[in-house]
Amino acid sequence: MTPTPHRKCAAVAAAVATLLACTLPTRAAESIPAPASAPATAPAATVTSSLSLPQAEMEKLLAAYAMIKRNYVGQADDKKLFDGAIAGMLGSLDAHSQYMSSDDMRDLDRENSGEYVGIGIEVQLDRDRMRVVSTGTDSPAARAGIRAGDVIASIDGAALAGLSSSEVGRRMRGAPGSVVTVGLMQGSGREGKPHTLRITRAALHDATVSARMAAPGLAWIRISAFGGATGSDLAAALKKLDGKAPPRGLVLDLRNDPGGLVPAAVGVAGAFLAPGSVVFNARGNAPGANATVTVDPRYYREQGEADVLDGLPAWTRTVPLTVLVNGASASAAELVAGALQDNRRATIVGSRTFGKGSIQSVIPLGADDGIKFTVARYFTPKGHDIQARGVTPDVTVAPAAGADDEPMLREADLANHLPPADGAQPVVAASAREPVESTRTFGTRDDKALQAALGLLAPAQAHGPSLAGLLQKLAADLKPTSAGMP
Repeated sequence: MTPTPHRKCAAVAAAVATLLACTLPTRAAESIPAPASAPATAPAATVTSSLSLPQAEMEKLLAAYAMIKRNYVGQADDKKLFDGAIAGMLGSLDAHSQYMSSDDMRDLDRENSGEYVGIGIEVQLDRDRMRVVSTGTDSPAARAGIRAGDVIASIDGAALAGLSSSEVGRRMRGAPGSVVTVGLMQGSGREGKPHTLRITRAALHDATVSARMAAPGLAWIRISAFGGATGSDLAAALKKLDGKAPPRGLVLDLRNDPGGLVPAAVGVAGAFLAPGSVVFNARGNAPGANATVTVDPRYYREQGEADVLDGLPAWTRTVPLTVLVNGASASAAELVAGALQDNRRATIVGSRTFGKGSIQSVIPLGADDGIKFTVARYFTPKGHDIQARGVTPDVTVAPAAGADDEPMLREADLANHLPPADGAQPVVAASAREPVESTRTFGTRDDKALQAALGLLAPAQAHGPSLAGLLQKLAADLKPTSAGMP
């Protein structure tokens, strides 16, 4: 028997309700890590018994579909129509819920694995130009002579006007050994006619962690995003720093870090916090969405995987630590900053963060698409709400503003964003916002935030006596209590 529309809807609702009851989705973008002891999923029949479908709205949707099919001037593709309906439904929820196309799902898989095929560059939209932020060491792009600051004008002869950084990244990727043609503008002005480079794609690892000594005895570790390999990459970087003389201080740079995988963030926080420390609290409506997540392998690794924190040098949990943040530090980056701040483990330096205090889960729908929607809010260990507010630094260092710099937009500026849990809505005037910072300036002599962080770690080395005394007093005030917890 062919199901009626209402029976079809009920079947879909049953499947969705079953998936909502799972605390660990098949593919998780920013899902709450589920401990091994998580309760089994409730049967679909039990979950759907309390779910009632809005009949009038369902009939309106079907009536609209029927009118389009009968009267539209062209051919209306069923898949396109219903994908659009799903996209509209999710888009009505909040700024971070969305329909995931096959391209989006492939991007998510790449972020989870850290492996991809491309030429090895990071790009950023800079005043309508797609500018190179960095090139991977010994990557095809580096060997071809592409440098930070160069402007990508075209890919395979097609201009990039109107494309996002992620869309440009997709065009760069392809099969191993295939060739991509890149139109490039180089030189001091990056003006004029671009020259063309033919670059052979290769299998690469998307390194999200970089580390180097920023001053004698002081290490600088930058995390550009939280991907599937970030925890292991950080552990490798910390072990590499564990030489004859481990660092006396550490700067963790989370500026311009858009976030990513929550389990990766828990692992990163766990590299600097004592086992059992609270990383964040989650609150939501779905079963399993309310949780207190701690530094415990259950929350940052899957069953059968090695513990990335095993074998870390003991000093990583006691070394003086500063964390750099700015208005583009979002989501998982804010989660880490908030955890280290509330546990009195680090001094936060920079400017107020983006303010994304929500967690999304990605659930496959068909063979290659899915949906992403918000399942929980998260709060710092002391209960601070990050949503539309951000993390406030202990030491404020405003980024330098250029004449043409546009103000940084934050979560509170996004249409349809979730308000803070208490319903209040902070309003920040555009004139009070910091400018967008370019990643290319990080780690240079002009990096005021990094210099301030280094000054906190070694004030006598970097500053005169008066400022050194103030910085030492601030560091003393922020030292952990004898128990190491608030």
